[in-house]
Amino acid sequence: MSPKDVQIFVAFSKHDKETVKRFGSATAKESVALHKAEFEVQKAAPAWQTVRDSLAASKALFFLVGPKLVEAKVKGGDEWAQIQMWMGYELGLAVALKLDMWVICDNDVTINFPVPYLNNYSLGIETKSNGYEAKVIRSYGEGAKFEFGYSKTRRYFCPNKACGAQYNLHNVLQKGETIVCPSCLKVQRFPNGWQLQL
Repeated sequence: MSPKDVQIFVAFSKHDKETVKRFGSATAKESVALHKAEFEVQKAAPAWQTVRDSLAASKALFFLVGPKLVEAKVKGGDEWAQIQMWMGYELGLAVALKLDMWVICDNDVTINFPVPYLNNYSLGIETKSNGYEAKVIRSYGEGAKFEFGYSKTRRYFCPNKACGAQYNLHNVLQKGETIVCPSCLKVQRFPNGWQLQL
């Protein structure tokens, strides 16, 4: 299978133009196709069929979490209700199709809504050519999968007993740094750092 035959489904808020631009810059030179879907633009029919068919043709689902998506959750209302509906639909399909599920937060953005069943979590988007996102996309084009535990050194287990989420954490964290678990939203501290080399 050629990289041109591989597709990744990328979901995001239409208001997060800078986040999408950064991700696009990071992955522009890769041959893998990206199906881009804005949460707010999709209408029930026929979008649910388009989403279903596109996810079925994809190797992974990437949720891009930008500042406007986080802001939409704070504001609530009809737009957030629509976003939640599409996120739930896409996530449910991705789980049923056994796709890798990524949450990728933009630089300096902290997720404020739970995303269950993810198996990959990444904080920050590199925009330099051949950066981390580009390598991940290229790896999919070469047949890789990033299921939980593909790398023993990236496996993370949320210590919150009410959560217990397990995912690959794709970041370098210095001693004492914290993250928010994308499943339970509890702050996780890393007294010894994490993945000092990726």
